[in-house]
Amino acid sequence: MTLHGTHRVIDYRMIKSRLFWVISAIFVFVILIIFNYTENSVKMFPSLQTSSMKNLYLKHKEGDKVKWELSSDKAVLPLGNKEVFLESLVVKINQTPEIYLTSGSGIYEIEQGNVMLNKPVELKIREAKFATDSLKWNSKEELITTDDDIKLSGNSFLITGTGLSAKVPEQQVRIIKDVKAIFYR
Repeated sequence: MTLHGTHRVIDYRMIKSRLFWVISAIFVFVILIIFNYTENSVKMFPSLQTSSMKNLYLKHKEGDKVKWELSSDKAVLPLGNKEVFLESLVVKINQTPEIYLTSGSGIYEIEQGNVMLNKPVELKIREAKFATDSLKWNSKEELITTDDDIKLSGNSFLITGTGLSAKVPEQQVRIIKDVKAIFYR
């Protein structure tokens, strides 16, 4: 009987020893994973890489003069990007007469200071309104452009065409092609 009891003690010690080595191996494996961890291996979901704000308001100044202002109901600011995605925005260009650009959505390019406006877009100067699908405000060149179809309407006229180039300081507006005009009395 002593032999059998010793045999059981040996089996128990072997099992205990194997269990110790298996747990030790798992522990070493986990330690190696932790030491080899890098931030580059972490994948973040896009929704966690952005910030947003409501009622964004920006002023672009040159010297003491406010050249233009931008307001938006909502702004999404992706981390590391040079663009701000905007919803329901208005760009007010401060000159005589004042120019208002409104849009359902757009993008503000931070480094260039440009604003891309998307459908629907409206440009207002005094009583005249331009309507188009997209528009770009180049703040450095003070230039408003589009390649899309446009419709210019006022109290006594309607002008349609494709493409627009407006030099703000010179107050020159040019419809590029396919110009049609109707004048009312």
